[in-house]
Amino acid sequence: MNNLSNVGLRKMVLVIIIRDGTEISLKADFVARILKSNHNASFIHVFRKNQFIEKGAGYEIELASSTFGIFMYYFLYFLKSPKDLHDGFVRRLTNGKLESRIRAGGFVTTLFNVLYQYFGRSSKSDGLKELLERSNSKKIFLVDEFFSLKTVDLRLLQKFGSVIYVTSDVARDFYGCSLATSKIMAKFEQKTIDIPDLIVACSERDRLKYLEMGANEAIFYPNIYPMSEISLLTKDVEPSISIVMRAHWGSLAVETLEEVLKALACFGKSIRVYMIGMKPEKIPKNIDLIHFSNLESRSDFLKTLSRSWFGINLGIHGGGSNQRKYDYALAELVVLSDKFGARGDFLPCEYSYFDYYDLAAKIIQLIALGREEITKMGIQNRKTAISLADKQQNALKKTTDVFF
Repeated sequence: MNNLSNVGLRKMVLVIIIRDGTEISLKADFVARILKSNHNASFIHVFRKNQFIEKGAGYEIELASSTFGIFMYYFLYFLKSPKDLHDGFVRRLTNGKLESRIRAGGFVTTLFNVLYQYFGRSSKSDGLKELLERSNSKKIFLVDEFFSLKTVDLRLLQKFGSVIYVTSDVARDFYGCSLATSKIMAKFEQKTIDIPDLIVACSERDRLKYLEMGANEAIFYPNIYPMSEISLLTKDVEPSISIVMRAHWGSLAVETLEEVLKALACFGKSIRVYMIGMKPEKIPKNIDLIHFSNLESRSDFLKTLSRSWFGINLGIHGGGSNQRKYDYALAELVVLSDKFGARGDFLPCEYSYFDYYDLAAKIIQLIALGREEITKMGIQNRKTAISLADKQQNALKKTTDVFF
């Protein structure tokens, strides 16, 4: 812990990112970059893993799970559906090579996740507390998503500095597959909602929800990460569609994708589909499928999307704001969203659909407008997304200035 203590003792602003897990979310990383661009700040990453020993090295502190947290994890682990329980054991035997489907599991598996959020996330944080007590620097804590609300006692953090809660989902919406899980997660988040000095939400909708829950102050920055310097590609001559579906979204995503493919089969004519992530098992004869398991580079990802005329935006839960619709907008696509995908803030050329017949009908009507008109509509979506991102980024900078 010596390196960390030396960092903490300097007279500077410490931005301490609290994350349950080793990878910081895009949203928290974005907020951290804004703080760094405006002020002389030093960063420490605090994260939790399922181990007993607390470690510190460089600019990171790795917290150990509390004994109670580890007990609850293994106690609750058996509260899963038989298939998810089987898959969990196989993933451990195969070093994680089996696809994870836990997020879209049945009610019992979802209940396991909810109870684990409530009881199993706590950590041992004696080393962190010692560092905070020794440091005379100004401190700002970024709590990274609701998964991290119980990693460290927020009331303890409040004694040492300002707390900013960076969230991509309202917890009750993320686990809103049933009234029971939604209520548990509403109580989970409600217990700490009055502690943060600022909540950074994902949409105007979520901002209003947090204020209603009793937040001290809330602002939103949508899941838009502009890359205006990227040169997008020319759109295909013939109609084409992009679909982004992550493989780990599970059985509900598989069913949703099957519905989309039914709609494209209704279309009748040949159509090219760029599929990123999940690969469908049955492909209608009229679909020219180009599949990518993953595109690591965000530049390559947006360039690949930009070939298409349309992006089909599918949501799995009702939380946050859907990042994929903004990715489609940044790639200059017209967006077709289901009821969950449509959540978030306004795009001028976004169309929601009711079922796969409605999706097929809207695709037919939009294609009739022609490639030139569709291209103009996609450009309008991109301009709107970048304008919204710039406006909210400036608002976020002004709001966070008061913490320095």
